[in-house]
Amino acid sequence: MKPKQFERWSKIRAKGQLSYVITQSLILSCGMLIGLLIDFYVANYDIKLSLFFYNKMPIIIFTVVFTPFLVLLFWYIQEVKFKNNHN
Repeated sequence: MKPKQFERWSKIRAKGQLSYVITQSLILSCGMLIGLLIDFYVANYDIKLSLFFYNKMPIIIFTVVFTPFLVLLFWYIQEVKFKNNHN
Protein backbone atom coordinates (compact mmCIF):
# COMPACT_ATOMS: atom_id res chain seq x y z
CA MET A 1 0.00 0.00 0.00
CA LYS A 2 1.27 3.44 -0.87
CA PRO A 3 1.29 6.09 1.89
CA LYS A 4 -1.65 7.92 0.31
CA GLN A 5 -3.70 4.71 0.11
CA PHE A 6 -2.71 3.86 3.68
CA GLU A 7 -3.95 7.23 4.96
CA ARG A 8 -7.18 7.01 2.96
CA TRP A 9 -7.92 3.52 4.24
CA SER A 10 -7.15 4.67 7.81
CA LYS A 11 -9.83 7.35 7.49
CA ILE A 12 -12.35 4.92 5.98
CA ARG A 13 -11.50 2.34 8.62
CA ALA A 14 -12.07 4.87 11.41
CA LYS A 15 -15.69 5.35 10.28
CA GLY A 16 -16.33 1.64 10.74
CA GLN A 17 -17.07 -1.47 8.78
CA LEU A 18 -20.86 -1.07 8.84
CA SER A 19 -20.69 2.44 7.42
CA TYR A 20 -18.34 1.27 4.65
CA VAL A 21 -20.46 -1.74 3.73
CA ILE A 22 -23.73 0.23 3.63
CA THR A 23 -22.29 3.15 1.66
CA GLN A 24 -20.42 1.06 -0.89
CA SER A 25 -23.32 -1.39 -1.27
CA LEU A 26 -25.71 1.44 -2.05
CA ILE A 27 -23.29 2.94 -4.56
CA LEU A 28 -22.71 -0.40 -6.32
CA SER A 29 -26.39 -1.40 -6.28
CA CYS A 30 -27.58 1.96 -7.60
CA GLY A 31 -24.93 1.97 -10.32
CA MET A 32 -25.84 -1.52 -11.45
CA LEU A 33 -29.57 -0.79 -11.39
CA ILE A 34 -29.13 2.44 -13.35
CA GLY A 35 -27.10 0.49 -15.89
CA LEU A 36 -29.87 -2.10 -16.17
CA LEU A 37 -32.46 0.63 -16.58
CA ILE A 38 -30.47 2.35 -19.33
CA ASP A 39 -29.96 -0.98 -21.09
CA PHE A 40 -33.68 -1.72 -20.84
CA TYR A 41 -34.64 1.68 -22.26
CA VAL A 42 -32.18 1.33 -25.15
CA ALA A 43 -33.36 -2.19 -26.01
CA ASN A 44 -37.09 -1.36 -25.75
CA TYR A 45 -38.20 1.89 -27.33
CA ASP A 46 -41.83 1.81 -26.14
CA ILE A 47 -41.74 0.69 -22.51
CA LYS A 48 -43.32 1.30 -19.16
CA LEU A 49 -41.38 1.45 -15.92
CA SER A 50 -43.61 -1.25 -14.41
CA LEU A 51 -42.52 -3.58 -17.21
CA PHE A 52 -38.89 -2.97 -16.28
CA PHE A 53 -39.50 -3.96 -12.66
CA TYR A 54 -41.57 -6.96 -13.71
CA ASN A 55 -38.85 -8.26 -16.05
CA LYS A 56 -35.83 -7.42 -13.91
CA MET A 57 -37.09 -8.15 -10.38
CA PRO A 58 -34.94 -11.28 -9.82
CA ILE A 59 -31.83 -9.38 -10.93
CA ILE A 60 -32.74 -6.41 -8.74
CA ILE A 61 -33.25 -8.60 -5.68
CA PHE A 62 -30.03 -10.52 -6.33
CA THR A 63 -28.09 -7.28 -6.76
CA VAL A 64 -29.41 -5.71 -3.56
CA VAL A 65 -28.80 -8.89 -1.54
CA PHE A 66 -25.42 -9.85 -3.04
CA THR A 67 -23.58 -6.50 -3.08
CA PRO A 68 -23.14 -6.25 0.73
CA PHE A 69 -21.32 -9.60 0.69
CA LEU A 70 -19.13 -8.44 -2.18
CA VAL A 71 -18.31 -5.19 -0.38
CA LEU A 72 -17.57 -7.12 2.81
CA LEU A 73 -15.05 -9.16 0.82
CA PHE A 74 -13.47 -5.90 -0.39
CA TRP A 75 -13.29 -4.72 3.25
CA TYR A 76 -11.38 -7.82 4.32
CA ILE A 77 -9.00 -7.59 1.37
CA GLN A 78 -8.21 -3.98 2.27
CA GLU A 79 -7.75 -4.95 5.92
CA VAL A 80 -5.19 -7.60 4.99
CA LYS A 81 -3.29 -5.08 2.85
CA PHE A 82 -3.50 -2.52 5.67
CA LYS A 83 -2.20 -4.92 8.33
CA ASN A 84 0.59 -6.21 6.09
CA ASN A 85 1.72 -2.65 5.44
CA HIS A 86 1.33 -1.63 9.08
CA ASN A 87 3.63 -4.40 10.36
